Amino acid sequence: MKKIFLLFTLLGIFICTNIVVKAEDYQNYQEIVFDDSDAKLLKDFSSKDYKTLYKKVAKRKFSGWNIYVVNKNEPVEFVSETKIKIYNNGYTPIKQDIKLKTKEETNLQLSASGSIKVDLSGNIKKFKGGIDANIKASVSYSKLTTNEETYEFEIIVDPMTYVKILTRGTGEINNGVGKSYFFWITTKSGGWEIFTIKTEYYEIFKERI
Repeated sequence: MKKIFLLFTLLGIFICTNIVVKAEDYQNYQEIVFDDSDAKLLKDFSSKDYKTLYKKVAKRKFSGWNIYVVNKNEPVEFVSETKIKIYNNGYTPIKQDIKLKTKEETNLQLSASGSIKVDLSGNIKKFKGGIDANIKASVSYSKLTTNEETYEFEIIVDPMTYVKILTRGTGEINNGVGKSYFFWITTKSGGWEIFTIKTEYYEIFKERI
């Protein structure tokens, strides 16, 4: 996992505060952009998509899962959230010290639909019902962690400007569908998705009001 780093596109500055970067629920990120314009998140799969994709796993078996990978290690860029906005409506610059603190984090998130479920107990996230092994055999995903980091710096907000800090990053998406069979009968079906953060950084913008 690459270290979280700071990117200053335009120097500006704001109030002294502690900000923690953590792996928020990626489905609530402000923006996720795929390199491939045809790729999509599991939450955006339509009923028509499922109907088409289930045909890929329709071959019945005595027991176990059939899975189909829709997006494999698909690169994404994201904006997870706007950390802070500071407006200076006055006539003098505002000078403030900033402290940004990260904490050790597992940057691996899972989601599922239908009768596929996610096991949220313990430190290692995985899918329930035995599908996890089938997915790992088809795509690359592993537990990634970041170490605690603290960044301290000073910024200045000029008169009639505002500064905002965003949390940006890059990652990968793996997703698809699966069906579980027992005695050639479908017992479970649904979609699965893995979101892995590769890099995460702060980006600071300064703009005129």
